Amino acid sequence: MTLKQSLTRWLATLGLLLALAACASTPRLVPHAFNFNGWNDGWARQADLLEFSYGDQYRETQAKSTDGRTIGSSDSVNGPMPVGEFLYVKWRLRESGEILEDRVDLRHRLPRDMTDHALTFVIDGRQLYVFVVTPQSKTSQDKAPLLKTWLSRYNLAYEIYPSQSQR
Repeated sequence: MTLKQSLTRWLATLGLLLALAACASTPRLVPHAFNFNGWNDGWARQADLLEFSYGDQYRETQAKSTDGRTIGSSDSVNGPMPVGEFLYVKWRLRESGEILEDRVDLRHRLPRDMTDHALTFVIDGRQLYVFVVTPQSKTSQDKAPLLKTWLSRYNLAYEIYPSQSQR
């Protein structure tokens, strides 16, 4: 084998290894949604949202107040994005001024395949509730209960925090 052939093979191998490393470090994108709506869910008048983070790999699913004021009570991101390993939420109760926060480990709470599902949360005083909303529409025959999230009126949904009702 000539020096030129050896160098060519070595460069090809290096290129392949770099390509594999790039693939391994890029998060897998899954089409799903992350959203919340404090007005429809009823918590916007009682709590100010100060910060949230659905995972740490996608900037669109994170926000933080820089001046202590609310960052709003609704947001929605829908499309291919990494499935978050955690949900962090920080809020202030308007009546008392108390600041609360909760970090939920999602790794064993989410379905194996989040394709076309949505993750949402509801603040109820000192408690955070987290729900998965499935793509399956409710019909008049469905006996699934209404949950704290308004999205459960239209699609089958289940609570994954603080309890874990189903998967």
